[in-house]
Amino acid sequence: MGRPSNSAVTALNGSYIKPAFICYLDILGDPVRVTTWPADLTFSNTGDPDLDGYTFGALRPEFIDITEVKFQEGGSETVTARLSGLILPNNDLLNILNVEANWRGRVARLWQAIYNEDEVQQGAFWNYYTGRMVGMPISGSPDEQTVELTIETYLASLSGASNRTYLDQADFDPADTSAEAAIAIANGTQGNGLSGGGGYGGGSDYPGGYGGGGATWNNVQLY
Repeated sequence: MGRPSNSAVTALNGSYIKPAFICYLDILGDPVRVTTWPADLTFSNTGDPDLDGYTFGALRPEFIDITEVKFQEGGSETVTARLSGLILPNNDLLNILNVEANWRGRVARLWQAIYNEDEVQQGAFWNYYTGRMVGMPISGSPDEQTVELTIETYLASLSGASNRTYLDQADFDPADTSAEAAIAIANGTQGNGLSGGGGYGGGSDYPGGYGGGGATWNNVQLY
């Protein structure tokens, strides 16, 4: 997270404060670059590769809003960027977002600057939030549908559960077939000594039930 320059701090302590915010969502194929300033902003020579050479639009119809960034002792809370997700007008964006690799884990950044009463920028834009997009729930109806991209800080995104198990070993080492062998042993195809089980019947915990056959280990059906 960056800090405002001395000129910006002075402006923040003045009687007139006119802030401008810009947002960058690194969506592969359709990156979002938008600003709250009433005119487009084009950057150069800032030293920030996410700013230099790019124009941030004052009005991008698919961008609705972004929630306030709230910092606390353990870091910042989740930030949500809301985008229009109408079936026909936003089909291209929806098709891109439908591919999880196009947005999940990719960067989201927010900057802010201060302008005076003559709309002259005071100091440079500073980056006050950087995170990664981690979720994309869609809410509403076909005629009022929105996409809510949830964003976490780097620390939160890296410390969260990976949702991977030992069975994903081949994703990291294609030559490693130990997970496949372990499943085969558990299923009794290689003489594991486990007794065959009758499986789970239907019930409130497992309404669909599991069929019989295979082996059980600690009352868990193995396949």
